[in-house]
Amino acid sequence: MKQNRKLIASMGAGLIGALCAGLFLFSYAQSASNARAEAIEQFDGELQQVLVAREQIDVGTVLTSHLFEQQLWPQIYLPEGAIAAQDYERIEGHRTSAVILAGEVATKARIFDQALPLDRLAEGMTAVTLSTDNVHALGGELVRGMHLSLMAAVPNGRVEELAHSIEVLSANTSAVQMGRENAAASDDVSDGRTTLIGGSASSGTNRMQSGNESITWVTLAIPDAQVEQVLTAARAGAIHLVLPAAAFTADDTELDE
Repeated sequence: MKQNRKLIASMGAGLIGALCAGLFLFSYAQSASNARAEAIEQFDGELQQVLVAREQIDVGTVLTSHLFEQQLWPQIYLPEGAIAAQDYERIEGHRTSAVILAGEVATKARIFDQALPLDRLAEGMTAVTLSTDNVHALGGELVRGMHLSLMAAVPNGRVEELAHSIEVLSANTSAVQMGRENAAASDDVSDGRTTLIGGSASSGTNRMQSGNESITWVTLAIPDAQVEQVLTAARAGAIHLVLPAAAFTADDTELDE
């Protein structure tokens, strides 16, 4: 009995201690909030409504409204690139490129300037990465946002369309782009102008080396119901990516500088 009473007394003391600590923290937070409100009321300069992190937001987090609260801040104390509260829609769905601490004003420097393609994947769609090459992928001229048709050979030897209006989410087109830049630089050299790329003059040798690199993969948004069919066709043989006329859409959802 005595042990039970001691246990109950200990638990009661612990609960009281926790309650007191909670009340202290709440009182401290209220005091800080009141002090901030008084400072803003006495401030003579221009104020701006900005987004402030409610809690620490780790790198790579997709931004949603519940992560922020709106606060009035004196404009002279705002960090460079602070995001105004009315501009929240321009960063919604983007990911953080660095940690945003609790109570910190959100800035452009800590947020990717574009929503990642995979984060914009519509309901009912699956992101699928396929092996490919320049011959089967428009000579490597793929651009994110293109809408393609997928063609593949069927058992009777004919080629049929597997799916249409398939969006390109990403592709390893950087090597192809580098080849174009080096080719342009080579033309400048032949005209008597030397263009520096990456700190050194480009040459015909560099152009040839980059030009030999090939596109090897592409990530597409495939309707859920067609994923198995597309993967089966890809395993059986090469899938051709076909671009119908007027099937290109640009993706330029960038924050203004």
